[in-house]
Amino acid sequence: MDAFVARCRKAGLAVTPQRLAIFRRLAATDRHPSAEELHAAVRREMPTLSLATVYKTLDALAGIGAVRPVSRLGARGRWDANLEPHHHLVCTSCGTVTDVAEPRLEAAARPAAALAARHGFEAAGHSVEIFGRCAACRGRRRTGSSPQHEGRATWPRR
Repeated sequence: MDAFVARCRKAGLAVTPQRLAIFRRLAATDRHPSAEELHAAVRREMPTLSLATVYKTLDALAGIGAVRPVSRLGARGRWDANLEPHHHLVCTSCGTVTDVAEPRLEAAARPAAALAARHGFEAAGHSVEIFGRCAACRGRRRTGSSPQHEGRATWPRR
């Protein structure tokens, strides 16, 4: 939390109880929650917290590089406080997002930056999202059972 507080102060962002609670909850999980999920979790300790405050806080924290958005699968974006180099596996059935580290994907940073520069774009980083179906969803299809993660975003089918 000390590094988070220092990052906020360096960026001139006030360290409010709401920002601390939202960041603390996000940093404590690897589930990549949506703003709505964070809102529900943090409201247990701050009953007056509004969903709008959660959205504004996530945007502000992303603006200073303290968190990052991950997959916008479906209507709800997901968020990550893990700033270490990693990528994501995104299940198109249940919406689960899983962290994966792969040095060969990290090696793509230099060619990605060069590609961006050719288009007049200054790259700040890169992320790979691999879409497919997780083992649990593949198993449910074989057994014919219903999705375990009801209410999660699903891949837009065309």
